[in-house]
Amino acid sequence: MKTKLILLALLVPCSFLFSQNYCMSNPEGFGAAATGGGNAVPVTVTNLADLTAKLKLKTPQVILVSGTINCSYTSLAVNDKTIIGLPGARLVNLDQTAVGSGILSLKSGSNNIIIRNLIFEGPGSYDVDGHDNLTSEATNIWVDHCEFQDGMDGNFDNKGDADNVTISWCKFTYLKTPKSGGTGGADDHRFSNLIGSSKTDAPADGHYSITFKNCYWAKGCKQRMPRVRNAEIHILNCLYNTSESGSVAIGLGGGTKNSTCYVEGSDFVNVDKVFKEYTSTDGGEVGIAFDHCRKSPMDFGTKVNKPSYAYTTIPLGKVEEFVSNTSCGAGATLQVSSTGLINANCTNKI
Repeated sequence: MKTKLILLALLVPCSFLFSQNYCMSNPEGFGAAATGGGNAVPVTVTNLADLTAKLKLKTPQVILVSGTINCSYTSLAVNDKTIIGLPGARLVNLDQTAVGSGILSLKSGSNNIIIRNLIFEGPGSYDVDGHDNLTSEATNIWVDHCEFQDGMDGNFDNKGDADNVTISWCKFTYLKTPKSGGTGGADDHRFSNLIGSSKTDAPADGHYSITFKNCYWAKGCKQRMPRVRNAEIHILNCLYNTSESGSVAIGLGGGTKNSTCYVEGSDFVNVDKVFKEYTSTDGGEVGIAFDHCRKSPMDFGTKVNKPSYAYTTIPLGKVEEFVSNTSCGAGATLQVSSTGLINANCTNKI
């Protein structure tokens, strides 16, 4: 359900250059209803105890993260919160045990969350059924300009009750050598983004509604970019540039509710296999459509309609240049002042 957006004018007065894409004042796509902490007075945290305490508050909060916070796995319900990383802000957990791995899990019941400009750093992939850098069962969530590095089980997964999600200008990468010999069976588990943990896993309305906009699957990503069940997915102006042998970008299984994926204006510049279907293991039906993409295969399965919501685009010919830009592209590249003011002084022009 769409609700009236509250413009975060106090916190995100982005410049006019490239403002509709690089630095958005509010989310586009399935997560467009997310308003987070709204116009609450920003507070700055520098350690895990303070961050956790602010996330647990019942009132709307705008939380600024400063510096590197060494994390232990934290799972909690979060509502009406905006989390913004100041330049260089990083959440780190290098624990490579099944129980201790992972950074943040947004439990079922979480709602209305914005996370921007943070680096999530894990210990490297190791298949022992551990935790992800970020796991979400939240509804109405916008994750923007974050970088996810070396998640042990994955970088950023959505499962359970997760729904109405926009993931924009995020970078996913694996920089550490994967650890083999895990109990899960995969010696190289650099599997970035899972949607739906099983063929029966689905939110209340039956479909995970998730938009990936201007995202970048970069060095080290092996599979799950994303891997999907029971979902309707829109992949818009995204970049795939991973040189890993045997890499698979989009994996689509029908599950119990069927799945669709509309891929638009995206560049598969370097990936071994763009699409793989998993109906033999997941059941159901799938449909994927490629609209003005580079190096994409043919459409497959059932007919997929273009999303009906309003959104902005960049030309296909500019996707690689803009999305991979190290100062004005995907990842934690926003310029944020000490008071939470976000400005985009980028020279990219459409």
